[in-house]
Amino acid sequence: MSLSFAFAVDDLYQDVVMNPERWGDDAYAEWLEGVAVDAASVDRVTARSLRRAVRIAGKLQKFWSSPDADRYRDERSWETRVDLAVGIPAWRPGLEIAETVFAMSPSQEGFEEVRRRFRVVNGTTWMEGIDFETYIGVSADADDGYSGSR
Repeated sequence: MSLSFAFAVDDLYQDVVMNPERWGDDAYAEWLEGVAVDAASVDRVTARSLRRAVRIAGKLQKFWSSPDADRYRDERSWETRVDLAVGIPAWRPGLEIAETVFAMSPSQEGFEEVRRRFRVVNGTTWMEGIDFETYIGVSADADDGYSGSR
């Protein structure tokens, strides 16, 4: 399991909001099948998050295909387009995936991805003032009742 699933969700959202005419039920099914090629590496939490991301992508596609979106068509940032159409709930699947990957296999990259995504979803910092090396040290000393997550 890797952060590639979280990045794949970002790529899905970007393509949907920038090219909504290319997306529909068949395209979502193909995307989901392509992302989960190695189904053995997809745990239940990640599979649920991927399905949720597809449902959100459908909402994004519906919004950006509608005349209601005309006043926002000049917006160039795909992230802002996601926020305009769905808002914070759109970012939760990526955070859930990053948290799952990080819990299973802590890494510097995973730590930074959870930190970045947590701030977007929750509007506050995660592990403020703690770097990855400190986290690993604290996590290794879990006998004090602190596991180092959330």
